Amino acid sequence: MKQIRFEKFGPPSQVAKCVTVAAVGEPSAWEVVVDIEAFPINPADLATLAGRYGSLPKLPAAIGMEAVGRVARCGEAVKDLQVGDRVMVTANNNWAQQRKVPAAAVHKLPAEGDLHQFALMKVNPATALLLLEHDGQLKPKDWLIQNAPLSSVGRCIIQIARVQGLRTINVVRRPESIDHVKRFGGDVAVVDGPQLEQRVREAIKNQPLRLGLDAVAGASTSRLAACLSEGGTIVNYGMLSGEECCIGGDQLIFRGIRLEGFWLSKRLNRMTLPQRTALYDAISEMIARKTLHFEVDSSFAMDEIAAALARAEEPGRSGKVIVSVAGQSA
Repeated sequence: MKQIRFEKFGPPSQVAKCVTVAAVGEPSAWEVVVDIEAFPINPADLATLAGRYGSLPKLPAAIGMEAVGRVARCGEAVKDLQVGDRVMVTANNNWAQQRKVPAAAVHKLPAEGDLHQFALMKVNPATALLLLEHDGQLKPKDWLIQNAPLSSVGRCIIQIARVQGLRTINVVRRPESIDHVKRFGGDVAVVDGPQLEQRVREAIKNQPLRLGLDAVAGASTSRLAACLSEGGTIVNYGMLSGEECCIGGDQLIFRGIRLEGFWLSKRLNRMTLPQRTALYDAISEMIARKTLHFEVDSSFAMDEIAAALARAEEPGRSGKVIVSVAGQSA
């Protein structure tokens, strides 16, 4: 069986190798064996390979946050799954031809649908949906503000917000990005920089703005905070700037702005199985209805993992890099 493994941390395209390992074997009573069909490359995977992620494995190690496939074998006690069912694997270390996992660690998917779209549903849309449901404070027609709107999570936020009747203010770095945001369904797009709060207030006519979603950190956190109404919340879920969040004491003390962090892995670990099932049912339904769509940049075969990782690290891509396990590169 082929699996992607690495023995040291370093440049992802150099340290990840496609190797042959022992077969997974037969499932126990409550386990299933899944034939993996495809998996995407996420920033968290790249950060893990580079040794920069929040939780790192002991080496040598397998890797892979996401994968989709079909059930190949079921343990005798498994009743809710059948051979041939398409599933998303919710466990980690999924970059392999087969996975043997507890039946509770897979999520059954609709029989029909785009394989690559389902392969991308575990991380980014779940992050977006949980961010939008933060504290249950947003209602239809409410505004929220985000930076990095053209990132994978940012695009999910725009699309899911529209489904929920929410309105998005999207902070971009360059004027030419405004049209891209609008084409994706963003309600308002403004260019980052000094006096950002003034441009935002003018755009939404001083309506309440209680939630800011921050993927950038650094000084961008402070600029988002300045846009919020008193008592608003910034939720930071990324550090694309490579810097720590920066927010002034005046925002925290005098305006009552809160700064919180979000890490999907920790949040999923706190959820019950019914809660996780409901989360991914909602996402798969949006995918099936095509109200949620992910851009795919390119597809590679499993033995082309070095090229796939190199492409995933290139700036300026329009979508995700997918590895097709069963077939050749597209």
